[in-house]
Amino acid sequence: MNAPGTHLQNELDPSGANWAADVVSDLSQNVSMTIGLTRGSRHTSDSQVVDALSQLLDRALKDHREVVRPMLVVRLQASAGTDLGRAAERAEAVPSLVRSSLGTWSEVSIPVPVGKHASRSLENLPHWLSVWKRNFGLILVDLGPISQVPSRVIGPLCDGCYIVLGPEPCGSRDWILRHVAWHQHSGSTIYGTLVANAA
Repeated sequence: MNAPGTHLQNELDPSGANWAADVVSDLSQNVSMTIGLTRGSRHTSDSQVVDALSQLLDRALKDHREVVRPMLVVRLQASAGTDLGRAAERAEAVPSLVRSSLGTWSEVSIPVPVGKHASRSLENLPHWLSVWKRNFGLILVDLGPISQVPSRVIGPLCDGCYIVLGPEPCGSRDWILRHVAWHQHSGSTIYGTLVANAA
């Protein structure tokens, strides 16, 4: 895994395709692999950026015949004390998965209330990931902003993480490096950056 500085432009860019091919090539040597995406800003992840990355990986999986297990996209939705968050607090069972309308992968959205204490969904996520790894070869986790707790807590459960830069303004270089250091201290492995350009 060595794809720092990858550029995504519109739906498919040659260097983005190479990044996806590298990920899938590494996957062919493993039973299952989990990749985390964390936003290099304070903003929640743009679903279109995650969709574009998922489509790149979906195409690479189709081209790589040795990999036969499907992909799962996990979207963490950090929230502050909403009804959605309270519903997540009551959830104990593994969340239901849905088929994506954009490709052949499955996906799941998990509300993660952010507060003084770890949410139940955040506590259950390690167990859910281990369950999903039995059925999916590649799990792509949208960790949200690099500065938020869910990103630092779930990042170490991934085989590696990428920092998504753009298309909206990102934090300063020093701000990002400070959060990278916190992630690494928490046990996350940062593979590099993915630059998402505006369409």
